[in-house]
Amino acid sequence: MNRKTSDLIAGILCSGFSIVGITIMDKSELITWVTIGFFGIGAILLLFRYFNPNSRFLPKQKEYYKKLSDEEFIELYDSNGIFTYDKNGFELQIEQKLTQIEWNEIEKLTAYKVDLFATDEIRLFLKAENGKQFEISESTEGWFQFNEKIKEQFPEINKSWEIDITVPAFERKETEIYNRNKNVG
Repeated sequence: MNRKTSDLIAGILCSGFSIVGITIMDKSELITWVTIGFFGIGAILLLFRYFNPNSRFLPKQKEYYKKLSDEEFIELYDSNGIFTYDKNGFELQIEQKLTQIEWNEIEKLTAYKVDLFATDEIRLFLKAENGKQFEISESTEGWFQFNEKIKEQFPEINKSWEIDITVPAFERKETEIYNRNKNVG
């Protein structure tokens, strides 16, 4: 069953429960009004999404949030994605320009979270010499391998920084995970 069909069925069921609550239940009870309100709001939201599938309000589930099989996850984890690595650093496209960044050019790595309403997304901002900088997120192809590579290149980076930054939920929690000038010595 696809998402649109399940929204329609759930919306109709919520509408039915609301109608039953209005017609049968004792209207002097608080629980009646809570039930009617809960199912009524659910019906409105689900049917709104059904009839307005391209609305920014209550967006559809994004592709990268869908559950992956074990094989798909391993493939995603092992992928270099947008990065090409060599022993001295890596290459990637920044603003339609192929950019080479050597490991020893990296000045600072700052991690933070962005609140995406129902979930958080971890992001990483890299600042290097000569004004080179970019930002990637968990949804960037090559995220996992890039994180493995920076942990190999900079052993002073906390190996569990991705876990540490997740708490508390829905807060930015900006964290400098590497600073060449502070980590020297």
